[in-house]
Amino acid sequence: MKKILITQRHERIGKFNELRDNIDIRYSKMIENIGMTPILMANSLNNIPRYLDQIKPNGILLTSGGNPKFKDQRNLVEIKLIKYSIERKLPLIGICRGAQILNIFFGGKITRVKNHVRKNHIIYGKILGKKKKILVNSYHDFGIYLKILGNHLDVLANANDYTIECFKHKRNKLMGIMWHPERYKKLRNFEKKILKSFY
Repeated sequence: MKKILITQRHERIGKFNELRDNIDIRYSKMIENIGMTPILMANSLNNIPRYLDQIKPNGILLTSGGNPKFKDQRNLVEIKLIKYSIERKLPLIGICRGAQILNIFFGGKITRVKNHVRKNHIIYGKILGKKKKILVNSYHDFGIYLKILGNHLDVLANANDYTIECFKHKRNKLMGIMWHPERYKKLRNFEKKILKSFY
């Protein structure tokens, strides 16, 4: 069974201000739902390449939550994971914040957008295949337009306001998705097909 490495938030939590890794459990459920094994990535490891060589993941998932511009420990870990995925030719998907950090990694930028938090909207583009459009959820304050898309990234889907909802790298197996497949009560066939075929 394929193993998918999942990144976690790295936050100060509780009255004791403890620094903890944490994750929305729906990510692990989503990976199990596509028939693969989720493995959580700790943000405190000293030797990330050695750890990855030991567990031998078949793919990487960069999760949502937080600002990808912050140069914190999670940011450093995810940059290393992007580099590792390129070097080892591992498929990597970034969801929401994960897509944003992918775009920044390749020289792009993110900008504040309106009407993308707790909203549903239509997307269209190549990722849909024969479908002309589909409704997706949205929970992000920052978005990406074509003029600030990173180098060597190809647009797969847009929303009606021209923000980019999905993209992939032209040479490496890297994809960014701005909506949240994990937040549906049941993983939809549309997203299930994307995840299974990409991983």
